[in-house]
Amino acid sequence: MQAYQPARSSTIARPGWQRQVQHWLGADRTLSWLLLAPALIVIFGVFVYPLIYSLWMSFQAYNIVTPPRFIGTRNYERILTDETFWHSALVTIQFAIPTFVIEVTLGFGMALLLEQHTRGRGVMRSIILLPLLLTPVVEALNWRVMLNYDFGVVNWLIGLVGIPKVNWVNDAVLAMPALVVLEVWRVVGFEVLVFSAGLAALPHEPFESAEIDGASSWQQLIYLTLPMLMPLFVVVALFRSYELLRVFDIVYGLTGGGPGRATETLSFHIFNTMISGFQVGYASAAAYVLFAMSLVLVLVIIKVLGLGGLETSE
Repeated sequence: MQAYQPARSSTIARPGWQRQVQHWLGADRTLSWLLLAPALIVIFGVFVYPLIYSLWMSFQAYNIVTPPRFIGTRNYERILTDETFWHSALVTIQFAIPTFVIEVTLGFGMALLLEQHTRGRGVMRSIILLPLLLTPVVEALNWRVMLNYDFGVVNWLIGLVGIPKVNWVNDAVLAMPALVVLEVWRVVGFEVLVFSAGLAALPHEPFESAEIDGASSWQQLIYLTLPMLMPLFVVVALFRSYELLRVFDIVYGLTGGGPGRATETLSFHIFNTMISGFQVGYASAAAYVLFAMSLVLVLVIIKVLGLGGLETSE
């Protein structure tokens, strides 16, 4: 009598194509790379190659008319003494700091109000988020029409109360505040969305204990809400600081960098150098300097706020 031998599933014969697929997935992973190849080719073509090529061009003297000529680091040395570049850097800082402070303060305040009032909360959030759905250049062009000196709706409204017309866009003093207001209106919905999600996720127990101990609403905000939301403030600071340093679209649509160079940010300066001046090599070097400045700012934010925020959240 033969002993019973259980069937071994591992020895069951499989079709040849299944063994081949198993071999590709297990050993050589050839199939995995073949499936990833189209996406990798696209990423290399639209991201990696332009980065490498622009880095190479930053060491060249090239103005489209004459062939590229290697000049080493002279483009970067020229940036160090270029007053126009550093003026644009100052303009960028003058735009970025007040915009960030206002939009974060306003966004957090609006999120607190929406969290306390449940009626119409969804409708209000949808209205606040509408500007995020539009193209920034289109928004800037619309605001340019609204702020027009002759037929703009803003001057018409202030004229109803006896205030004279204001040259919002073409005044060197008022052009920058107009840009700040436009950017705050356009992006404050992002802060409202992030902080609303954070407030909704906060635990109730610490606030109930604080209320029993007699803590006021202001004390709960300072000692409970803000520390627990610090990681969100770090995330907002990282995203918005990087975007504000390289702002271009609303400047192009609203002021065109003017009047004069009053609102010429770094990105707009690089654009003018490339498109109007045909200085491809110098513009490439300026773009990498802007990238380095953005990277340093992000690392500083992570170093100063990031670790503290994460420890607080834990």
